[in-house]
Amino acid sequence: MPVLKSVTRLWSEIGNLTGINMTPPTDIEKIGVFGGTFDPIHNGHLAIAEFVRLNLGLDRVIFVVASDQWLRQYPPEASATDRFNMVELAVRNRAYFSASDVDIVRQGHTYTIDTLRDLRAQLGHSVVLKLIIGADAANSFDQWKCAEEIQSFATVVVVGRPPMQIKTPLLGSDLNIDIKVEYLEGPMVDVSATMIRNFNKSEKQIEEFTTQAVTDYIKSKRLYRK
Repeated sequence: MPVLKSVTRLWSEIGNLTGINMTPPTDIEKIGVFGGTFDPIHNGHLAIAEFVRLNLGLDRVIFVVASDQWLRQYPPEASATDRFNMVELAVRNRAYFSASDVDIVRQGHTYTIDTLRDLRAQLGHSVVLKLIIGADAANSFDQWKCAEEIQSFATVVVVGRPPMQIKTPLLGSDLNIDIKVEYLEGPMVDVSATMIRNFNKSEKQIEEFTTQAVTDYIKSKRLYRK
């Protein structure tokens, strides 16, 4: 009966026979990329990131804070520095989450293609990137800068409420364009950044909608006031 060899030994023997330096394969790191203005970050953002991480087996999720999203009708109320600080506070005790200021450092309008290019340069080409977007963002995907190039940097993951209706042709199932898309339904937490800003301006409690650290930061910096 043949004896099973270890992967390392097997690859070593293949290298000896072929004369090629063979390195045993290693687990490829899978990273979620979750971009947004996060004005401010809230429990809904954290729940979506954790849901995607668990469902897709991601090693970690990077929250990328936008400097100025070009598709937004109005600019963020809090500064880029404050928004980044709040994201860092929200994820600091979560081992699988981290914050990135790559878009803030670049300055100017934030385009996802530039975000992915910069992250790829930082992280290398051996990692797998999963771009996490909502259904609303997916429906404007055909307006994104270099939308068709995004697939060369990351797989698009669309998260929305069931049933999802994606209207953007680039992400439609009847297209000839081969864009890698994964769809996940839920969970959707009934909270929004607009709600938190309005509640704070009305001096209502916001603790249940975001982390205590973010709540304390908003109050100490007197953000989102009348």
